[in-house]
Amino acid sequence: MIRYLFRQPKYPLLVESDFRVFGAYNPGKIEKMITKGAFKNDTSYKVIDSNGEGWCLYMESTVISPLCVEKRWNKPKIIKFFNQSLEKAGLPQRFVGRSLSSKRLERVILEIVEFDDTQEEQA
Repeated sequence: MIRYLFRQPKYPLLVESDFRVFGAYNPGKIEKMITKGAFKNDTSYKVIDSNGEGWCLYMESTVISPLCVEKRWNKPKIIKFFNQSLEKAGLPQRFVGRSLSSKRLERVILEIVEFDDTQEEQA
């Protein structure tokens, strides 16, 4: 069961794993990925909430905490983070953000999570 230190992040989240970054609309998706063994190689993983705030998932205690090194994420940095994880996983698809200046950060993260869902459905 996922627990939170101090407060909860705003869902949906982008969560780093051993394989790649994936989207989570709720804690159930993260718990599902834990049972699939997606978090075995490291003790902490980056998490980005819908506000662009950086969080960490600490696997030792399965806690999501706002205490991490990278606190603020901007749109280009989030897209680069997601696409690099796809590249690392050997997947040919890439998320292409269009009209970034006119979109709120929350909308960009939601589009990435939706893109991730379509990739999972195709796999």
